Amino acid sequence: MNYVTEEGMKKLVEKLYNYKHVERQIILKRVNEARKLGDLRENGDFKAAKEDLTNIDIRIAELEHYIANSQIIKKSSRISKKIRILNKVKLRDHTRNKDLEYTLVSQAEADPVEKKISADSPIGKGLLGKKKGDRFKISIPIGDIEVEIIDIE
Repeated sequence: MNYVTEEGMKKLVEKLYNYKHVERQIILKRVNEARKLGDLRENGDFKAAKEDLTNIDIRIAELEHYIANSQIIKKSSRISKKIRILNKVKLRDHTRNKDLEYTLVSQAEADPVEKKISADSPIGKGLLGKKKGDRFKISIPIGDIEVEIIDIE
């Protein structure tokens, strides 16, 4: 099961619509135009367009499957004592001596620029279930970091 916010689901549905009704239609036009050029066995444009069509169809199927197996989660209005998905977490990275702030989201909604990290990422997994004041180590690809939970929203 995939957990996404209403906003995240809206973005996924918009992306699916774009794949099906915009990008796929453009590729179909390329296939048809390349088909008119003649011998399909030696037609590089046709082969490339067919490959692009296969790739977009795969992306459409994957996205449809992801959406079908997703459940919309709503942000709880009650204050959480333990970190859960959709919580904003302020933490102190004692290893690199810096303060960080993340919002835990589903994998589909993760966006490091917006400080949204996946609950399935190493840091996200390390934070889930922790409480304010907890100090612990998280293993990430570059090594272990020691963090302390400062606040949970």
